[in-house]
Amino acid sequence: MSYIGADGAEHRTVMIHRAMLGSMERFLGILIEHTGGAFPVWLAPVQTIVVPVSEKFAEYGATVQQQLDSLGIRAQLDSRNEKLGYKIREAQLQKIPYMLVVGAKEEESKQVAVRLRTGEDRGPQDVEAFAEGVLTLIGDRSREL
Repeated sequence: MSYIGADGAEHRTVMIHRAMLGSMERFLGILIEHTGGAFPVWLAPVQTIVVPVSEKFAEYGATVQQQLDSLGIRAQLDSRNEKLGYKIREAQLQKIPYMLVVGAKEEESKQVAVRLRTGEDRGPQDVEAFAEGVLTLIGDRSREL
């Protein structure tokens, strides 16, 4: 490939192009647009949020959150003094895949009440069984919740 320059002579065309960050930014933009921000559990920045029913159960919630963290699941604890419905709605708006509600029954039985960001209630589950299921989804890179 060549061109004729201002001096009337033939010159060789050279083009240097690099778009490492540009291509990555475009990919992330497409991914966010495609998923609407509702990333699969393996990609979500926060995979689970533990939501105590009231401040009385914040300690058990912290125990659950630490247990999930130790297994490699990205978990947060919402121990704010807000109504339960408000906390659940906020987690849904943040598109956190799993909400683990803990109250008196859950603390007594060492379980968590599992809710999905879609609003589906999966009911009570053992913490270990829940964690095993999430770790399987993470390992398989599955979109299923």
